[in-house]
Amino acid sequence: MEDRKRFVQMASRIEDALSWLNRDRFSQLLERLVKTTSHLQQLNVQTRKMSVALQHRWLAAADRCRTCTQNLLNDVSYALSKAQQLIQAPRKEPPKLALIVEELRQLEDEFGDIEFEKAENTISVFTEPITLEDVALGPFRIQLELNKIDQLYYSSPYRVIALDPNPAATDNSVTHPHVNGEKLCEGDGCAAIRAAIEEGRICDFFTLVRSILNTYGEDSPYVPLSDWNGISCYDCGYTMSSEDTYYCERCEHDYCSECSTYCRQCEATVCLGCSGQCSYCEEFVCARCVSACEECGKLFCESCLEDDLCPKCKEDKENDNEQQEEEINEYENESGSATRPTEIILASREEPSCPAIQSDRVGEAAVLQGQIG
Repeated sequence: MEDRKRFVQMASRIEDALSWLNRDRFSQLLERLVKTTSHLQQLNVQTRKMSVALQHRWLAAADRCRTCTQNLLNDVSYALSKAQQLIQAPRKEPPKLALIVEELRQLEDEFGDIEFEKAENTISVFTEPITLEDVALGPFRIQLELNKIDQLYYSSPYRVIALDPNPAATDNSVTHPHVNGEKLCEGDGCAAIRAAIEEGRICDFFTLVRSILNTYGEDSPYVPLSDWNGISCYDCGYTMSSEDTYYCERCEHDYCSECSTYCRQCEATVCLGCSGQCSYCEEFVCARCVSACEECGKLFCESCLEDDLCPKCKEDKENDNEQQEEEINEYENESGSATRPTEIILASREEPSCPAIQSDRVGEAAVLQGQIG
């Protein structure tokens, strides 16, 4: 007896909520008709303006009226089509109280206990713990909010609440691949769920929602199950989704955006450990796109090296050559010699000459000749 009384109370609340849903359909129709009437009034104003413009031969003003009229006709056409859909939609009679009570009994047989919160005007059932592809997601509470059934055509009047949440590592609001912020992505089940609520098939509604929770659609998850536990950055350990990872083409590991960059020479994605800054331009480059300067031995990108020299060493070498040339020119000017620079250098490298050593009695004949004379 107590159970029947409880079922009747719940059924009465559902019946009342569904009656408000039918009233809402008329409210929508009235709203569309009001918009259509407003557009027609504006169309009448533009018609009078165009008439005055043509009388005074104001062709520019007439053209502006034509543009406004075109936009208004589009709005009128859209409003009329929506109003026509609501008018032609067959009126659905709300289910009888006895039918709703029977639905609730079936619901109890299917799910076990039904939780009815009178103050919040909600009906809830609980699923068994759900596991999808070896990812344990825990049990869920499916809560139908009767006060929001009249908003069925605008938003979902129910919530899906994780009781023992195991959210995605990258987003705590995603407690199921198809649940974000306690809102279920219904996919192809959207029309069936709304039809079940409209017709008072409460047991079918909860069963459909549970069926979606026990199914994994790879085409439209908020977070794929393959990324549920996230991917750790190889450097800092930050947990991220596969879409936010950066694969280093040198060490072949995954990194976050803070621990990765790209080579400004070959544009390869690399981690900070496999890259460095050019000593001259300070751009990030990978190890394959840097070389050492022959003079100073520092690493530079290919764009900053010329003849295997960095800009500074190349400039120093050019200055040394200029200074040597100036010294040679100064020497030529002072000595007046036309000796070529290479000859001067070679001459400076020659060893000093030694006096010739004469053999015995050399020159004696000349001395004797003088004596004789």
